[in-house]
Amino acid sequence: MNDLYNSIMIYAARLLSDSESAKDITQEVFLRLEQNKNTVQNVKSFAYKTARNLIIDRFRKTKMEPLPEDLPADKTLFNPAILAEKEEQKRMLEAKFNELTPRHREVLRLKFQEGLKYAEIAEILGEPVTTVAWLIHEAVAKLRNELTKNN
Repeated sequence: MNDLYNSIMIYAARLLSDSESAKDITQEVFLRLEQNKNTVQNVKSFAYKTARNLIIDRFRKTKMEPLPEDLPADKTLFNPAILAEKEEQKRMLEAKFNELTPRHREVLRLKFQEGLKYAEIAEILGEPVTTVAWLIHEAVAKLRNELTKNN
């Protein structure tokens, strides 16, 4: 359960860019999980779906726009030329990622940052698994096309 708590905290912090709000959301998720423990079939999906809904509610109430993620730089001992090239690649990927639709960004975050399975993502989003698979396929293809077009 500790791993799930940490995962939800990281998920919320990435989307909110505020660790205090992320703590509030995470605590609320686990409060609701405790309240519904007898009816919840998939704890992980329930936790992510609840966190997502609470974050959406928070954005609606404050009328905030989600900020793009600021990914931490790799700690490495490579030479400056390699570091500069990696930084440029990262910047390009972030720019192309931010050009995707919000729906595409969300499925990619849930799949690749959170490590969720298609079925879990489908349950969180309230979509069929085939729709989730198609969205992920489509988003990755768009990124690949955009990034190879520039090379």
